[in-house]
Amino acid sequence: MTLGLGARLRATLSLTSWLKNLLLRLASPFSRLRLGSATNALLQTKASIFGFRHSSPIDNQHIRLLRLSVSSPCPSTCPELSIETFSITDCPQYFALSYTWGPPEPSITPYTLSNRRIIRIDGRPFLVFPNLFDALTHLISARPGQYVWIDGICINQDDLAERASQVSIMNTIYAGAMETIIWLGPSSPATERALSKLEEMATNAESQIMKWGEEQSFGDAFIADDARALERSGLPPMTRSDCRVWIIQEVALSSNPTILIGRRSIPWSSLGNAALLVLGSNAISGIMAFGSGVQDFSLVQGIAFASNLQILREWCRGDESPFRDVVTNHDFLAGIDIDDHSLSAALLKVLLISKGCQSTCRQDRVYGLLGIVNHIAQWTNAPVPSLEINYSSSPDKVLTDIGLFLYDETKSLHLLSLAGEASRSRVPATTIPSWIPSFEIAHVPILGPNYKRVSIFNASGSYTAGFQVDKAQHRLNVKAASPSLGSIEELGEVWPDLLAGKFLNTITILLHCGETYKYTNQPIVETLWRTLIMDTNLFERPAPSALSSSFKSWFLMLTVTAILKAFIKTPRFTHDVFDSLEPLFVLSNSLDSTHLLPTSDEMIHLLSRFGCFPDPAVPVMTDPERNEFMERLGREAASYEGLLRGILPFSRRLARTVRGLLCLVPLTAKVGDRVMIVRGCPTPLVMRRVPEEEDTFHLVGDTYVHGVMYGEHVATEICWRDIALI
Repeated sequence: MTLGLGARLRATLSLTSWLKNLLLRLASPFSRLRLGSATNALLQTKASIFGFRHSSPIDNQHIRLLRLSVSSPCPSTCPELSIETFSITDCPQYFALSYTWGPPEPSITPYTLSNRRIIRIDGRPFLVFPNLFDALTHLISARPGQYVWIDGICINQDDLAERASQVSIMNTIYAGAMETIIWLGPSSPATERALSKLEEMATNAESQIMKWGEEQSFGDAFIADDARALERSGLPPMTRSDCRVWIIQEVALSSNPTILIGRRSIPWSSLGNAALLVLGSNAISGIMAFGSGVQDFSLVQGIAFASNLQILREWCRGDESPFRDVVTNHDFLAGIDIDDHSLSAALLKVLLISKGCQSTCRQDRVYGLLGIVNHIAQWTNAPVPSLEINYSSSPDKVLTDIGLFLYDETKSLHLLSLAGEASRSRVPATTIPSWIPSFEIAHVPILGPNYKRVSIFNASGSYTAGFQVDKAQHRLNVKAASPSLGSIEELGEVWPDLLAGKFLNTITILLHCGETYKYTNQPIVETLWRTLIMDTNLFERPAPSALSSSFKSWFLMLTVTAILKAFIKTPRFTHDVFDSLEPLFVLSNSLDSTHLLPTSDEMIHLLSRFGCFPDPAVPVMTDPERNEFMERLGREAASYEGLLRGILPFSRRLARTVRGLLCLVPLTAKVGDRVMIVRGCPTPLVMRRVPEEEDTFHLVGDTYVHGVMYGEHVATEICWRDIALI
């Protein structure tokens, strides 16, 4: 029996299970045309030599369109298409296709060149990857004879100049399409159930979302099997059999985006509003309080990403959006003080909102978003940012240039909170300076879009930013508070260890801090539970004290896990198992004035009821009683555990600095790294000194430090020290 007992119990909860399956794509792949390896190699060689070639390059006044054949391909044949060039101002009705260049499911092995398959364009063979092959096979059956724009074919990907010119009019291409088809892959028996459930969720979503947005609040459906909470939040009853994933790309600019799974389609708004409903109802906390925390990370990212795309789409619709008042209640700029109607603000908004959108070509992480900025420029009559689309530049240079542009435009060091090596997912490491944000999702930043009414961190107090960018050497010269917040002296456990009942490093950190946290005068255990969730419940800061009871249940689950795991390994050495948690019981028996941690007497009594410590005076629980106890404990822990899972997995761990400050630092932080406040940056930062140069640092990432997030440290006598970031 482990912490997973409570988690496995919650795995049976209907909402959680349905959303997990919905977003983790369990449908079987579409039956594909199979060729022998020799035949496949021969066809690919033939396509390479005699295959379709694009005609002369096109500029930003023209587009190519594919025309689907009027007859469906037989299983033994390949899709047939023709291609024509049109003026962008005088072209026939067409739809655009959005699809992943790689497999439709993250779990599928990435494609290689040998996976490519044959289609025919103007009678000549052309090689495409299986996901596009499947999409074309379905579309020819569903839309025979219609025109379609597909980026991977209609743009000559080998002509960098043509790619740049076409990307510059992406807003016009998508806005001009009568429909954008978002291909999510072939269907399965589960598809009908899943899409029907999405439509059911979306029926009343709009009014509920607007209500929460106007109130700047969330719902209360984090306990996923509470039918009344589901009903209050507008969520329908769900079962474990409801399943499907979404993989979303271009939706913001399309006038009519539609999701296509096999032959079944639904409007994008159904999915987008359903995602907002799940996020706004706080059901996402219930999802996060489920499973091991690893497999569900992509699930929550999927919900958040789909929600962000829906917000982005509604923002792009301007006054036509029913959510326009809701959108105005959000801060999408992470507290950066810049003209909200400027195109620089627009670019920064779409970068933050779309954080996590992946692309085969890393330059397109930025270039693909410029179309949205161009679109906004058209209805605001604002000048377009002077950012050149140049595919001959390396991806690192493109991302560095956009970072330099944003520093220059915003005059803000809020961007430092979004940067650092912890925010990079690319391996090997990039050549992008550590202080340039890359807007990836490897790390969850402290700053991000939120309701405007939520208080904003401001660790550097009233001091304004003072910095200089050395573009030639890619250095950022800033001022750091001295004395600093101290170097990291101790690190707590990572998330998987906590789930396994390993938490003694965390307990040791608290013992070294003493009974009271001197920076806030709060009991040390209260400081712990507030620090682990950055002292917020998503829309309130500080977090309400009522969360402490949920934390108590969560930590009791950890303690039960630790003892029972050890007991299973060494059942004959009961007292040794119990004594292994001596640091916890020293803390709870002597220094925990909150009475939130389990004491030794409480654990002896509970374990006697479990039958681990026989005591004639204590009745042993039956199996149903034990299961009911763990179920109740899991319910009580859910609200706190859900918040934890939005912060700790893959992202952060507890740390203590030499000055006794408790922090949540990036997982890449090391003992000896320094925690510093930079003038004008709202969050403290973890820095790693460059050995060869004094006062020169690599930025590791942002950090939450309890008791200094509102300028408390710089309100004392400090001076500002010149340092450089590289």
